[in-house]
Amino acid sequence: MPNTRIKGSNQRRTVQMAQKSSDDLQAQIAQFLGAGGVIEEIPQGLSGQPFIPYSKKADTTK
Repeated sequence: MPNTRIKGSNQRRTVQMAQKSSDDLQAQIAQFLGAGGVIEEIPQGLSGQPFIPYSKKADTTK
């Protein structure tokens, strides 16, 4: 796996850093699931954000 540039910096992410991050994430997921947490799979194309028309967002007079 090649080194990749970290956005917004001149540093490069090393393969070891990426692997450590992946391992840390897997450990956090295992801990979450072990504590009774549930991971909900969201279907592709479905947003978790409710749709609010811009006109209602901007109406702060009410």
